[in-house]
Amino acid sequence: MSQFDMGKKVFFIYPPVDFAKNTLRKLFEKGFEIYKINSTEKLIPLLESFPDAVLFLNTDYPYEDFDLKSFNDTILPAHKGVQAYTFFNESVTFGDQFKDYISLNQSEDELLEQLVTILDENGSHGKREYVRFGSYSRKLCDFSFECEGMTLEGSLHDISPRALSFSCHTNLEEYLTSPVKDMELSVGAYSIKVSGILEQKREFAGNPLYISVFDGVEYEEELFNFVFTSLEKEMDELIQNL
Repeated sequence: MSQFDMGKKVFFIYPPVDFAKNTLRKLFEKGFEIYKINSTEKLIPLLESFPDAVLFLNTDYPYEDFDLKSFNDTILPAHKGVQAYTFFNESVTFGDQFKDYISLNQSEDELLEQLVTILDENGSHGKREYVRFGSYSRKLCDFSFECEGMTLEGSLHDISPRALSFSCHTNLEEYLTSPVKDMELSVGAYSIKVSGILEQKREFAGNPLYISVFDGVEYEEELFNFVFTSLEKEMDELIQNL
């Protein structure tokens, strides 16, 4: 369980490359937890794992071992919490059999507006400002940082493009509002060095937890990449193990 309402996972099945690279990335930057899925082999157990997911299916894709009509007629009724839509470039197919359909053949601004409306109607955004990777109850990695001339060690728990939470054996309460520099974070194969301001101290499971807010926009794009890549890798691993 996350520390607050994190919204819903949104899966796009076989999205076209340019659409995934541009439009889906912008949805992610708006705070929606977007995943590109290029397989239907484990779609049913994936929906069982995330029973309130929002699903978009590409009806232009030449599926070989997956029947959209059968999926709609027999699988979706057994997953009542899943909201399923279709999208297309070429022509409308199965449009009247799913909740709604979206044409990709429109301006990106119009497409984004339509997608955001659908996702907001489904409560996909949650109460977060940005998508986060991790949670207060997890430890993603250990890292070093500088604070008031001290070199300290901390444990990263979650991270968004705006802030991160971490724990530290040193009591940092007297250093609230101080700069936290050179935080070297490594999760999987992705590494990033960031700095911020020690903004809050919270309690979680009886232990102190600190919130550092990043201090600039010079690595904002890199932070989005860090969170996006980490979430995508974790989802890929989860699907492999289903």
